[in-house]
Amino acid sequence: MRPVWLGLWIVAIWLVSLGSGGAQDGDRLLEFRFTPTKRAQIAIWIEDADGTFMETVVLTSSVALRGIGNRPGALQMNSGFRWPYGRREGILPIWGHRRAGAPGAEPFPMVIFQDRTSEGFASRTSVDASPDSYFCLSFDQTTTTREALDAVTCASVFNSDKGRFVTDDDLRGGYAEPFVEPSGSEIMRPLGAGSLYPPRRDVEGLGQFDHPDVERFVQEARSVMPSIDAVTMATPTGDVPRTIQYIAPQDWEDGDYTAWIEVNVEGDYNDVFNDVTYPTPLSESWDIWAETYGYPYRGQPSIVYAVPFALGPVVAEHETSEPLGYASLHGDSGEVFTMDASITDDPDSAPGSGADRLRPDATGARFKLGVLATNICGEPEPPEICGQDCVDDAQCGTGFICAEDGTCLGLCDAEAQPASISDFSMENHPNSKWSHVVGRLRFTVPQSARPLRQYKILSSKILVSSVVTEDAHALEITSAGRPIQGDGLHIPVDSECSGADATETLCAPYVANEDGECENGVDVDGDGDCLDPGDVIVVNAAFDAHETQYELEITATDQCQGRSDAVTASLTTTPIDFTTVPPCFVATAAYGSPLADEIWALRRFRDRYLMTNPTGRAFVDAYYSVGPYAADIIAEHPWMRTTTRLVLTPLVALSRALTERKPSENACSVH
Repeated sequence: MRPVWLGLWIVAIWLVSLGSGGAQDGDRLLEFRFTPTKRAQIAIWIEDADGTFMETVVLTSSVALRGIGNRPGALQMNSGFRWPYGRREGILPIWGHRRAGAPGAEPFPMVIFQDRTSEGFASRTSVDASPDSYFCLSFDQTTTTREALDAVTCASVFNSDKGRFVTDDDLRGGYAEPFVEPSGSEIMRPLGAGSLYPPRRDVEGLGQFDHPDVERFVQEARSVMPSIDAVTMATPTGDVPRTIQYIAPQDWEDGDYTAWIEVNVEGDYNDVFNDVTYPTPLSESWDIWAETYGYPYRGQPSIVYAVPFALGPVVAEHETSEPLGYASLHGDSGEVFTMDASITDDPDSAPGSGADRLRPDATGARFKLGVLATNICGEPEPPEICGQDCVDDAQCGTGFICAEDGTCLGLCDAEAQPASISDFSMENHPNSKWSHVVGRLRFTVPQSARPLRQYKILSSKILVSSVVTEDAHALEITSAGRPIQGDGLHIPVDSECSGADATETLCAPYVANEDGECENGVDVDGDGDCLDPGDVIVVNAAFDAHETQYELEITATDQCQGRSDAVTASLTTTPIDFTTVPPCFVATAAYGSPLADEIWALRRFRDRYLMTNPTGRAFVDAYYSVGPYAADIIAEHPWMRTTTRLVLTPLVALSRALTERKPSENACSVH
């Protein structure tokens, strides 16, 4: 049930970048190293000595691409697996406030529901939903708990309200959201015109019931934050060391700076922040669906680490083991609160919680920063090691290599480029249950004079059933769930141990040669695991959409940003195998959204009067066998949707008369 988690996630380009030639003479290369816990949302940014925000280095895709900080739904709305509603304004507020407060910066426009009675309503009150390729809210209590986050997947396509931007008329009218204070009293909290966070950028085209603002989401996000495509990265795999590289702009002066990393994990409960102290809101401003399904997401607030460093023609290492502080719970300020007993900091009894969202390494450090100058031996006053005689790299020290002429040279001083990747191919997942969203990639590790840091795959996505604008994305490559880059356990999957069953226990890591070294220097962390040229890597790739053609090109990047020439491959995902789930097809197609009140009436009737006897269950089984095909036809023709609603009207009235106005405990998943 978990092949997707062992694979790769399509996100926007996440390595802050450079042209295809990589680093240039005089560049200052920064390398950030850390080990996050699972489901961590992260922002890394740099400030100057005066505390002025300079630039975002990386921002995880749930915030940067999926828009969880700025989307329809009240801030306090429940959460769940791929929950589509509720602004998570407390997700990374220190980064958000500091970015918005930078010289020349501005907030993003606020997103709200199109036309609902309240921002606290999960169910729709008008026709406002369109297919969603990522979010898949399920009104099934067994799949919307915190405990289910690592045990469920999206069963089929979900329809969601993508929302619209708040208007001046909304603000003049006092538009507000329901908000329950710690005392338990409820207020209507006014909303402003701006948000700290970008709207979602993964919505392609304009659905039949989408507001025209949806077409502006990408444009507005890029207008406010031009670097957003470049800095977006995938949510990292938990408990796997990560290395992020960044080239400081040439116009940044040498001097003192600070690198910041903010980390948040939704639902990270402790004795102070949990579902009892911050329960699901219950009042007339929240509909019964928002009150019944999902879990209260408000766990411990985000934490930040800060590392001061000097920028210049140097080779240096900096690190910290203690968080500087934590953020406001609801994101209403960018204040950094001093660490106290309200935040967990006990890796032994609460691993991965609170301060331990960044795991300590063997030395206790949680956030490391390396500074590596390019052409360092070409500086007017180069380090003394430059030009000294050597036999091997060890004699030259960190950041230097022993060149072919037998003298020490800066690691990035010499021009070098990894060889092109060979044997790059893609195929559909062999299990049809996953082939609509999971493919299988295969390629061979190329030759490289310097340590390889990552493989980058750009994807031009073309939807088979309609015309959409092409959009560049990047694919972060992992093998057996571990990233293939610098600091990490490198466990490539060979031909005898591949696919969804590849795990650390089943697939032995490639180890160092008899001399204890990796021939291409990939084993930068000294753990004995290597990726040598010629090793075959087979990994799963998770895609966003079914029946979609993906054209991909792959490149390899080394430690100094040298990049190989690109090679290409393609794959078309398959249709969804609907017969594996128990959906409500025809009614969803007729009413345009699985959240329609009419559909819930029919579901209650099904659960109470059909599923409780053999004859009724036989009827439901027969419906499941033909429902997908009928729904496909109905959804394509507006007149058939209208006719179907007319036919269903008396059945809906009967269902309402026979059932109570409350959700069924056994309601089917939203499809």
